[in-house]
Amino acid sequence: MAAESTPIGPVVVGIDGSEASLAALRHGIREAEWRGVEVHVVHVLDVTPAVLHLQGDRTITTGEVAEGDRAEIWRRVEPTLGDAGTEVVKVDLDGQPGKAITAYAEQAGASVLVVGPRGRGKVEKLFLGSTAQEAIKTATCDVLVVKSET
Repeated sequence: MAAESTPIGPVVVGIDGSEASLAALRHGIREAEWRGVEVHVVHVLDVTPAVLHLQGDRTITTGEVAEGDRAEIWRRVEPTLGDAGTEVVKVDLDGQPGKAITAYAEQAGASVLVVGPRGRGKVEKLFLGSTAQEAIKTATCDVLVVKSET
């Protein structure tokens, strides 16, 4: 029986700014370096469109708030990305995070999808997060769920 070949597609890492996703990012970069492939770092926004009315006559959309959050997350991970010993591809997507990340991993031909076990919410810290669950159930590549270092 012939041995299966190791997939050589990129390592895809989902980030949301949580400590768990930062641990997943560090692990994903090491995995990509070991495999000699790119690491694709994916952030997904899931925003319900709305207009928020602020004090005075100011308004802001939920999309504007979310884009500010996205920019802050990329600023937070930049030092880790700068230390990567492999090519880094930054990807911004919109939609439901679990579905968007697994679809992207399949489209990119990922060798492995790396996620944290849970997101940023207080309740989510008690359970396996919805993104990790979606990845485990539907990804066509291997999924690595990395425990937080804290």
